[in-house]
This record gives sequence, structure tokens and C-alpha cells, in this order.
Amino acid sequence: MTIIQKLHLRDLHILNSAKLTEFAGWEMPVSYGSAVDEHLHTRSQSSLFDVSHMGEIRVQGRDAGEFLEFVLTNTVKNVNSGRAIYSPFCYEDGGTVDDLIVYKRSEVDYLLCVNASNIEKDYNHFIQYSSTFDCEIINESNLFGQLALQGPISEKILASVINQDLSCISKMCFIEQEFSIGHALISRTGYSGEDGFEIYCPLKDLENWAIALSQYEGKADCRWAGLAARDSLRLEAGFPLYGHELSSSITPVQAGLSWAIKWEKKDFVGRQKLLTESKSGASGRVRFYEVEDRRIPRDGSKILLDGKEYGEVLSGGYSPSIKKPIGSAWISSKGLEHINKLGWKAEVRSTSVDLFFAPPVLRRK
Repeated sequence: MTIIQKLHLRDLHILNSAKLTEFAGWEMPVSYGSAVDEHLHTRSQSSLFDVSHMGEIRVQGRDAGEFLEFVLTNTVKNVNSGRAIYSPFCYEDGGTVDDLIVYKRSEVDYLLCVNASNIEKDYNHFIQYSSTFDCEIINESNLFGQLALQGPISEKILASVINQDLSCISKMCFIEQEFSIGHALISRTGYSGEDGFEIYCPLKDLENWAIALSQYEGKADCRWAGLAARDSLRLEAGFPLYGHELSSSITPVQAGLSWAIKWEKKDFVGRQKLLTESKSGASGRVRFYEVEDRRIPRDGSKILLDGKEYGEVLSGGYSPSIKKPIGSAWISSKGLEHINKLGWKAEVRSTSVDLFFAPPVLRRK
């Protein structure tokens, strides 16, 4: 029997009229009313997300940095302490194990934030490659709560809560210290395409942080938002979700994440396969689309070009910003050749709607 885990703040979410659903083995708020309103509020003001289901893995020891250089596609070697980086990490065949954010506390201490559904798999993957390195891999997921404050006025709200100037914290940087509310690592990171912060804190302090931040709900500055808005926000920004735009069969090269691969590193897991794919051409690529019709293509629906199948839908949803269905698809290399010659238009078999391939909504502006 599968045990569904419950959030530490479950009762608080219910008091705020949260609709709950199962996601990645957790009971999560999908929305607190209108997901479209939550999405638009994040774009214009600020929203608070409980993302405590995410996993935290600590890597520490003399060789911690060298170990991460070997298992990640991106680099931590030339990154200063107090900075964060995004990186996929791969199997030997180039397929993606997961993607994560690395927080460099020091040269010998790193905190990794991994996807909730992959915690055990990621931990075991790291253990597999750690034996020749002088470092310790610790799964600390049950020690942390995590809140994400996202939106253009997030800095103003959080600065007021902690009574501290945050303008000096650049994107992908963080501070870690004792605040009046409790200890926390606060990073200028997020999954919405907006400015924002993610707050990692001990579970015992999580409710205090949530109450301090949600006090701005009554002023209409900040509101709770759930998984539905989180997904539409990340689709508009063109951010990948593991199991969709990234998977064991979709490499970082195919996903358009070559910018997060440091080819100059002498070696890392999957390097040779990824390098061959980059030089010789991948079997296909992830592309984003819009739909003129109001019907939303669903995951797994087949992509047709002149009646021939050339790929499938990876994600589908509604964009409140442009009021159209949007999503992503994996298109074969032959399909991409066809599209380049005849135009960026295709059809989805299961819903019989036309797709128009375009950059993600936020990147196009």
C-alpha cells in the first residue's frame, strides 16, 4: 500500500480553503480557489507556495566539490560560497536522472534541492558514485520545510518580514542565518519566471514563517497559491518538469539545457554520450507550443505533421497571460526538419487541434 505523505502545514492550508490532491507521493494544495487568479496574482503581486515536499540532500567533506563536478553536468568549482546553480545530472547513457539546485555553503558543504518524486533514486545515484571521494552524502529531506515567495513585490514583502535589506542578494544567491522567526536559508531562486525567494527552514519554524508571510494576504499583496498555478507559471517560463521535459529518455541536450553542461570539464557522468549527441545531432528536441483552439493537448498525445507521426506532447496547460493553451512536445529530428521547411505548425491526434510552435510565453516578450 502506498503511503501518501502529508505536509506539516496541512491544517493551515485547509483553513485557507485549499483543495488537496496527490502529487509525487504527497497530499498537496492544488489551489485555494481560482488557479487562474493565483497565477495572475503571482505575475502582478506575490504568491506563497508550500513546497516542503521537495527533497534536500547534503554533500559535505574534503572532496564534496570534486564529487559534484563528477556527477553534475554544470560546475560548482568556480562558484563562490553563497551562490546557487541549476544543474541536471545524468546516467552513463546521457539520460537524465533528475535536475536540481545546488547551494554552495562552503568549499566542503553543499545543499542540494531535488524533486520530491526522485529523492530516494537521486540519493542512491549519488551513493553509487561517491565511494572514491572523501565526502558524505546525507538525505536531510525530513528536516526541512520550504516556502516559495514568488512575484514582483516579493522582495518588498520578505524584507519587511525579516527587517533586512534584500536588494544586495542577486539572482541565484542566498543568505543563511538566524532571523527573529527562526533559522533559514533564503535564496533568490524560484520556479515561476518572476523575481522571488525560496525559504528553507527547520520544520519546527515552518509555521512561524508561513504565518509571518501570509499576514500580507489581508492587504491583497500576497496570497497562497497551489500546484496548478505553479505548473502554469513554469510552463509560461519554459522551465522543465522532471518526468515531462526531462526524463531517463530525454537528455539535457534534447531538453535545450546545453547551457547547463560544462563541456570543458574533463569528465562527468554521461559526458561522452552527451558530447556525441551535441556534435552529431540529437534524435529529437523539446519544443514549446501554443494552441489557437481552446482545447488543451494532454501528455502522450501524438504530434502529426502532414499525417505522419513525429513526436508527442510532454506537457499541456492553459496560459492565463495570453489566454491560450500552451505546452511542450518532444519532436524527432526528422520532424524538426519538416517543420523548418513547411512552417511551425502541427496537429495533435487525440484532440485534433493545431499547434503553433513558439518560444515560451515569458521568453518571447
